[in-house]
Amino acid sequence: MPKVLSLDKSLSVLEEVFQSKDGVGTRALEQKLGYNVATVHNIAMTFCHRGYLRQDPVTRHFFPGMRLMHLGRHPSYLHSLTASASAIVDEVAERLNESVLLGSIDRGRVLNLKYVPGKQALRVHEPEDVSDHSYCTAFGKVLLSSLSEEELETYLREIKLEQFTPNTITTQENLRRELEKVREQGFAQTRDEYCEGISAVAVPIHDPWGTIIASIGASAPTIRMRKARQFEESLRGLQDAAARIGRIWGDELHGESTKKKGARKRKTP
Repeated sequence: MPKVLSLDKSLSVLEEVFQSKDGVGTRALEQKLGYNVATVHNIAMTFCHRGYLRQDPVTRHFFPGMRLMHLGRHPSYLHSLTASASAIVDEVAERLNESVLLGSIDRGRVLNLKYVPGKQALRVHEPEDVSDHSYCTAFGKVLLSSLSEEELETYLREIKLEQFTPNTITTQENLRRELEKVREQGFAQTRDEYCEGISAVAVPIHDPWGTIIASIGASAPTIRMRKARQFEESLRGLQDAAARIGRIWGDELHGESTKKKGARKRKTP
């Protein structure tokens, strides 16, 4: 299939900017992509004029713009995430024999995208919107740890840190320390924080650029989850599921490459 070279170059510039958390300048883009510096500059500035990128007035580095972020949050966005991950969520719930939840954060709202309740007598139930108590859930901590400082400040202004149990985090200082711990260790856990007798563990799901876009977690009665073996099995199972979901989303983003691979396989006798 023929491709429009100018559009292909433009999208490469856009993707490269998204991969850099600290922004990227024209020279760096030129070196990474191998395009003429004037071409790179003109493409990036055109995206800036349309709102898809923004340029820092001091460093001159390019960053993702608000218009592209709004397009990325199309109403079908969360449905797409759920549909892609649904079978894996079912599978890990069956494997762990506990309640499993897939969640995401959208404009400060922490959402339950899919919930599979455990089949055992003692199990956990979750509402659709858990924003008001996400700070004392494992998957909520993972999602909150992905927020920028400004986004976290906004969340903390809107949400009261209510105490549900003696173990609930109720101060911003302690919550910030907890979120830093989550970032460092790569997973979150709770023990009797939202509901006494209930514990959970959760891990992040990353997009191809390394950004956390969702979280998957398992919850169970503390009497089961506090056992080291149960915790480790849950953590490994969730990490495996998160990696598989991330690969699926990556394949969907690079659909052309996936189709080419499939075509080659079909030619094999």
